[in-house]
Formats: sequence, structure tokens, C-alpha cells
Amino acid sequence: MTGQTPRETQTAREALEMHLSQAITRCESPVVEEHLRAALQHCRKLPPTPLVECPVCGVVGLPERIQAHNCEK
Repeated sequence: MTGQTPRETQTAREALEMHLSQAITRCESPVVEEHLRAALQHCRKLPPTPLVECPVCGVVGLPERIQAHNCEK
């Protein structure tokens, strides 16, 4: 995974949390900010993403990271 930017290595959950956090800092409406904070709390309470195994090399990890990894075989 060398040469990838942090955004390319983020999980979907990490990206969602980052976008919600940034939206909160830019929000000008107290009502919208309240909704964004609630969404961020719900995001943080989501169950963990199950790990998967690469069918080629057997490496185990998060689905989006396995999909993007470089197989050793």
C-alpha cells in the first residue's frame, strides 16, 4: 500500500467520521450542528466491520483494505 494517500487507506467508517467531524467545524446552524453531532455519535456506536480473508493469499483484514491490498502470491 505504499504510495497511497491517507484518504485512500481510510475505511468507510473512518471516512464517514472524518467528514462528519469536518462538517461540524464548518456548520453555522445550531440545529444542523446538533444533527451532525448525533450522526457522529451513532457512527461511533456502529458494530465493528467483520474481517475478511483474501481468497488468493489468505491475508485477513477489513474488506476495503483486502480489496486494495497487494497479494504476496
